[in-house]
Amino acid sequence: MNNLNLVAPCGLYCGECLGFQRGTCDGCRSGSGECLKYRKICGIFKCCITKNKLELCNQCNQFPCKKFNKFFETPVWYKEVVNNLERIKKIGLEKWLKEQEMRVEKLKECAEERGLKHCSQCKEWPCRYLNRPPLTPD
Repeated sequence: MNNLNLVAPCGLYCGECLGFQRGTCDGCRSGSGECLKYRKICGIFKCCITKNKLELCNQCNQFPCKKFNKFFETPVWYKEVVNNLERIKKIGLEKWLKEQEMRVEKLKECAEERGLKHCSQCKEWPCRYLNRPPLTPD
């Protein structure tokens, strides 16, 4: 699998998602899995990948544009994806992916400690690892 499949053009980390972890999705840019339904309606994907032929939105001169405000209406989500894309620009994709991998391991450990299969089953947000609900394809 291409490591780029682990990051959506908007800056979400697909490796956190329940669909990705259970093997029913390979990320929104993979062309297979549960994200296909969202990819069809996602204005950010269409703009970044289809129209502008970019890998990530942070490569665009208009980043962050109005599409981010519209798509990520909740300030916590908006702040996270913009911070993710700014961090990728600063440290590079591979280092950022390693950071995300470590973060998701902590999420998995926390869920396991609580007897859960995925942190999406937990209702104690914000928590020490997430200040928003976890990613799920639902």
